[in-house]
Amino acid sequence: MVAQHALKAVLVDLSGTLHVEDSAVPGMQEALKRLRSAPVMIWFVTNTMKECKRDLLERLTKMGFDIAENEIFTSLTAIRNLLEQKQVQPLLLVDKKALPDFTGIATDDPIHAVVIRLSPEHFHYKMMNEAFWEVSLSL
Repeated sequence: MVAQHALKAVLVDLSGTLHVEDSAVPGMQEALKRLRSAPVMIWFVTNTMKECKRDLLERLTKMGFDIAENEIFTSLTAIRNLLEQKQVQPLLLVDKKALPDFTGIATDDPIHAVVIRLSPEHFHYKMMNEAFWEVSLSL
């Protein structure tokens, strides 16, 4: 006899599943409404690194999705959680649109970590040299 397990949660990827850039995938608002009627927890996941959760949520809302901010888990969320868990002060080399997700994280001296995300304006020799210098001073 095979044991049956009830589905308890669903992870829904955002980009390419619910939306592509600023356009909703046709029918996904209705599909999400149907999924919400099921007795499961729903989390929305994405590896986006170019915008903060608040801006992402605003875009999704404009596309007609009913999603709460605490239901979204991004790569920036994972980074922030790790920084808080390890209690380190990072040098943040991230796009300025991503910075709100790090509000409240101490970034003053000493720097214990360097966070590098999609941020071409920070990815140059002078900034990399500063990052390695800061980290070497804290060792």
